[in-house]
Amino acid sequence: MSGNRPETQGWRLQVTLDRAAFEALEPALEENADAVVAETIKAIHPIEEAPVDLLRVTLFGAATTGDDPRPNRLCTLLSAAGVAPDETSVEPVGPADWKAQSLASFPPVSVGRLTIVGAYRSPPRRRFVICVDAGPAFGSGRHESTQGCLLALDWLARRRLVTRAFDIGTGSGILAVAAARLWPARVLALDSDPVAVATARETVRRNGLSRRVTAVQGEGFRADTVRRLGGADLIVANIRAKPIAGMAPAFARHLRPSGAAVLSGLLAGEERLVLAAFRAAGLRLRRRIRLGAWVTLILTR
Repeated sequence: MSGNRPETQGWRLQVTLDRAAFEALEPALEENADAVVAETIKAIHPIEEAPVDLLRVTLFGAATTGDDPRPNRLCTLLSAAGVAPDETSVEPVGPADWKAQSLASFPPVSVGRLTIVGAYRSPPRRRFVICVDAGPAFGSGRHESTQGCLLALDWLARRRLVTRAFDIGTGSGILAVAAARLWPARVLALDSDPVAVATARETVRRNGLSRRVTAVQGEGFRADTVRRLGGADLIVANIRAKPIAGMAPAFARHLRPSGAAVLSGLLAGEERLVLAAFRAAGLRLRRRIRLGAWVTLILTR
């Protein structure tokens, strides 16, 4: 047999999807690719009244022997989701390059004094560096709602002390870790999704904060751990508008007299709903941060 066989190659497929379509397809995409990278595109269609939350999704496959059926399956999945066939072309990448290219899609991101680096990098040694691999959990630091929260935390850290913080709907744990980087605080990170809790625990461990940050599974303020701890100086929630608005009375009960709430995951048109609920609960707006279509609110008593 000849020793001059052509070297096997990996592949890359890049496509633009709205967030809802991506979330619906994500399990199938992950099943048919070795790496999935999704980045927010800051784009507003000129004739649309509201911004469109678009993602540039890049799928990578490692080199394999023989034909790899996954690219064809992905093209079929995407076509069924309404993606035009000419937008699903598959490009070859070198056999050792697919992983490097997927990791390179996560360059460091600076938000205020904080810098987010991918989990493939060396563990952080500087105070304001956060190492995170969101995996299947939300919170890589690249979405505007997460960045708004990080900016809000940085702004608050220059103005007040926090010794106890709650992160409701922690996702990857990035905001819990950010709070522990910015303050000498003990942080409780909560999520109802066991996958998110596992991801958050890994993020906490990777950042060397296991002694001060605890990730537990639970339904927000109804979790037993929250009831035992009582109040917090800081409560942050980056979820969606209606669930946040519904929790306004619980925020008020658990927030200490000098505490602050950071709320995100809100589209600009949803801000009024959330503010009305929190004002009725006795909190007032201190600062608003808008990034793209997303708004982050800082409230105090």
